[in-house]
Amino acid sequence: MKTAYFDELAGRLRDSGVPEDEVTGTVDDLAAYLAESGADPDDEFGPPEEFAARLVSAEGWEPGGSRRDYGYFKRPKAAGLGVDAALRVPPGMPARRLFWSRRLYVFISCYFGFWIAVCVGWVAFAPAESRTRFLIGSLVGLVTAAIVAGVTIWRGARRSE
Repeated sequence: MKTAYFDELAGRLRDSGVPEDEVTGTVDDLAAYLAESGADPDDEFGPPEEFAARLVSAEGWEPGGSRRDYGYFKRPKAAGLGVDAALRVPPGMPARRLFWSRRLYVFISCYFGFWIAVCVGWVAFAPAESRTRFLIGSLVGLVTAAIVAGVTIWRGARRSE
């Protein structure tokens, strides 16, 4: 076992702000692993400066997955420690309340483009007596959809307060 490797790793972890008990526990676990496997630390983990950087950076936020148009993030330490991984300083309030994906904006744009093309086509090629009824029906549907969307967003905003 190379104690110089672990001394350098521990020093780099301390310099990065890792608490002493975590440094000691990490180095002890790694040393025990290498004692069992008989591997060389440079071959197994890479250079100590790069390995320390990887160990320290794992405590930030990382992508946790996505579901259709919604992406979420996780904290690996929270997954491992549960309630004991409380944040020292809670994050600030986001600037936006809704985070829609680019695909949703593309869908909305295409939908309204299609709706406008249908309206223009109907007005241009339909018989004169049906144009007015079609436009009135379309506008009533558009206003109804806008009201439903507005009420839904408003109720969501009231719930989050």
